[in-house]
Amino acid sequence: MAALGLGLAALGRPGYMTLGHASDFPSTSEAAMEARCFEVLDAAWAAGVSHFDAARS
Repeated sequence: MAALGLGLAALGRPGYMTLGHASDFPSTSEAAMEARCFEVLDAAWAAGVSHFDAARS
């Protein structure tokens, strides 16, 4: 079975909003970004992702 991973460098980082990723978030408030991050992590886990790269860059 192949390992599936998710890179988290851009997840919840406001700096990426200026790179055209703002549409990935319904709002850029801290609470909304936190909620979206949890949605992505939950969906990844449910899809079988078990490796997460949480390095800052």
